[in-house]
Amino acid sequence: MAIRSQLTRRTALGLAAGGLLARPARAADQVKLLLDWGWLPYHAAFFVAQEKGYFRDAGVDVAFEQGRGSNTTALLVGQRGFDMGHLNITNAAATMAKGVPLKVVAVYQHRTSASFVGLKGKVKLDGPAALKGLKIGSTPGGSDGLGLSVFCRANKIDIASLNVISLDATAKTAALLTGTVDVVSGDSHAYGAIVRGAGKEPEIMELASFGVPLLGFGFAVNETALQEKPEAIRRLLKAVKRGFADVAADEDAACTLIRSKVQIAGKPEQCLDYVKGLEALSTSPKDAGWGRSTVAEWDALIGTLKGVGEISTNRAPESFFTNALLD
Repeated sequence: MAIRSQLTRRTALGLAAGGLLARPARAADQVKLLLDWGWLPYHAAFFVAQEKGYFRDAGVDVAFEQGRGSNTTALLVGQRGFDMGHLNITNAAATMAKGVPLKVVAVYQHRTSASFVGLKGKVKLDGPAALKGLKIGSTPGGSDGLGLSVFCRANKIDIASLNVISLDATAKTAALLTGTVDVVSGDSHAYGAIVRGAGKEPEIMELASFGVPLLGFGFAVNETALQEKPEAIRRLLKAVKRGFADVAADEDAACTLIRSKVQIAGKPEQCLDYVKGLEALSTSPKDAGWGRSTVAEWDALIGTLKGVGEISTNRAPESFFTNALLD
């Protein structure tokens, strides 16, 4: 399902005094944006930017649609099926290292939310050793499996010594809540909200606290699109940042809006919980440095991906990203 921002052209107004006509507004630049996954609460910023006319004000006509995972989003944007993607930046980095023509233009979540999540009172996740003997539900491939692999390497754990049960992403919630598994690997803001929504308290161990320097969410652009329409992309990022700021200022209103536009699983309280959880791990949109990357964090990310055999590249870290389109 694609969502398009509706832009109206200003009609030329006759100026009676001088007999002059105002120039028609410039046609909006079109940008196709693919999200990382099916509709989720943190996509509210895009609907806010659309509803409040921020895309229109920026002179961009944005068609955005839900995705099917960050890996798929990275590939489709690289193939120019879309100009731009909102996705997990770690996945984008791995894709770029394999030759896909992308460039990261903004990172707003510099600390990964990848975590192990269990139910408080049933498990105690106070360190890597606590995972021994537990049944761990994990989805192979993508950021889930990658985070588990990096975590084990960083903490000198033989992954074969863990009881990892492969589960489809849609099956992990039920498996955790029914006790089929003891913990799941996944994003803390997502599973924390799900568990609390079920009337229980989550026990969470964030991988970032145990040597996992993976990056979270941001935006990547097809390199050809970047060359053809850099100013449109700059203006789109500015409009989205305004959307994020409005979400942070009133999460209730943002959740109400997105739930009125598309189907969001769970209760309104879960939407609110979810949004607040991701905000806690993200750069504030009021921060002047919102979206900016550093060579140091990219060096750590690329080194980590190479260390676990996910990629093999000699590209310089600074070739993966640019801060040039951030105001």
